[in-house]
Amino acid sequence: MNLPMHTWIRQALIGLVCVAVLLAVLSMYLQPEFLLTLANQVWGCF
Repeated sequence: MNLPMHTWIRQALIGLVCVAVLLAVLSMYLQPEFLLTLANQVWGCF
């Protein structure tokens, strides 16, 4: 009976970590300096 609860907690923690990483990446796109740096790096490839 302890194993299914442990599995549920593990899946919940993995989900929370994934959401936190996704929010951190998306928040970087709200910073104009980051967008300018990203655009310059992409343009530098051509």
